[in-house]
Amino acid sequence: MKTAFAIILLLLTVLLTGCVGAMPVPPSRNQPACGKVITPEQVKFIVPGQTTRAEVMARLGDHFRDSPRRPVLAYSWEKPAVGWTWWIVVAGPGGAGAAGGHTEGNHWQAFFVKFDASGRVAATKFVSLSNHRSLDEQLEDWAVPKKFGFAKIGAHIFNPDNGVPWFIEDMKQNGQFCGASN
Repeated sequence: MKTAFAIILLLLTVLLTGCVGAMPVPPSRNQPACGKVITPEQVKFIVPGQTTRAEVMARLGDHFRDSPRRPVLAYSWEKPAVGWTWWIVVAGPGGAGAAGGHTEGNHWQAFFVKFDASGRVAATKFVSLSNHRSLDEQLEDWAVPKKFGFAKIGAHIFNPDNGVPWFIEDMKQNGQFCGASN
């Protein structure tokens, strides 16, 4: 009798005040990972400057994404992630309403390999990929050399002898600068 009263009281509370809930749902153990998972142990054979593209493909397989613009490739995979189930029950003067759903996290990962002009491995990296950008974008962004810092760019903007910007130097030489003269 006490249990039935507690359940009725809980239902009345939900109906009168509303309820929001969320709880984790473990991943399905029966779902296989999408793609081929690459582990650090599997890539120990790679020696930058020595290992060739053919050797990488022979050892890791041919299920990779090859960039059409850069000498890079990516082995990607996705493991099932923990999901969340949620629900909302709202009650008020306009009546009761309910909504619910299920969202799932992401464990999209990849192993990137960059090759030099001779087809030998130049660099490798394990990465966690973003859901908001394509694999190609992330792979090619990794492959592109990083932008130079201001110190290196500054040599092209400023005259290294006196620290004056080159465009001001040019304006002075052409008589276009009306500032204080040296």
